[in-house]
Amino acid sequence: MINKLIREEARRLPVLAPPAGWQEADWEDLLNEFLADRLKPVTANLLAQASDDDSVGRLLRTSIRYWLIDQSRETAVVSLGRSLKNVLTDSDAFETVPSGEEGVGRWRLSGTTAQPWSGPFDRLIQAAYAVPNVKIPKWTSETRRAPVADRASIQAVIQAVLSTAAGSMEVAQLVEVFTARFPVVLDPVVVPLPDDEGSQITADAHASAEEIAVAREDEDRAATAGAGIVAMLSPQERRMVPYLDRPGEIQTLLGCGRSQAYHHAACLKEKLRQLVGDGDEVRSVRLEVIRLCSEAVETR
Repeated sequence: MINKLIREEARRLPVLAPPAGWQEADWEDLLNEFLADRLKPVTANLLAQASDDDSVGRLLRTSIRYWLIDQSRETAVVSLGRSLKNVLTDSDAFETVPSGEEGVGRWRLSGTTAQPWSGPFDRLIQAAYAVPNVKIPKWTSETRRAPVADRASIQAVIQAVLSTAAGSMEVAQLVEVFTARFPVVLDPVVVPLPDDEGSQITADAHASAEEIAVAREDEDRAATAGAGIVAMLSPQERRMVPYLDRPGEIQTLLGCGRSQAYHHAACLKEKLRQLVGDGDEVRSVRLEVIRLCSEAVETR
């Protein structure tokens, strides 16, 4: 059953597919990785929640799906690092720190002698968000993952980050900034399959114990993601969230003109789109962000 479900769920995540397509050895490796990583906790969950063979299948599918999504996010980080290194290598705007200087393996703006950077990421992330006219190509079925941004935009963001850092940085540090600025890169593209009926789990008034457990797990994940996103918003942005569809309220809230209110609303909507992403849980996460921000406004 595990072997069958892993194959079904992995096909929904194109980013996990090997360059040459899935081969039998790839499926065996994926199965062994899942068993080594999740066998004990999954078994404990099934013993506690499953009531029959059907419930075993539903709970197992959910565990496999979440595990594969986590694997796809790790793959996304590796892919992002590769993309950033390609831009750094191909552009005359950047250079590596010479081997004789402190900080080997770091990159800096060409012609500078900056020391290795080791400060907080907040200012760098703000600098990345401040880069104007960032273009994000639309995802198409020909590409396995959603693009971060076009090449010119990636270069502009790297330049802004290195300039703000006033120091050389490792690719891994740049990746951390980019994943905060473009969180959608960590959300895997999910492709529905023709035989996917029955894999979606819903809870209603007649839900079984395992279905309720799955629903609660989804709620917990949405709550955690929503809280993380709210923490990345400024106090002013949190106050604006409940009024995003009412620019007049934002105008009053900020004490600005109508055009400025529309501009602030549009910028915040785009920021939330990037932070929330496009995954399966996007609606529940967005609602959680709105709920948390609304509660904050009510308690003021």
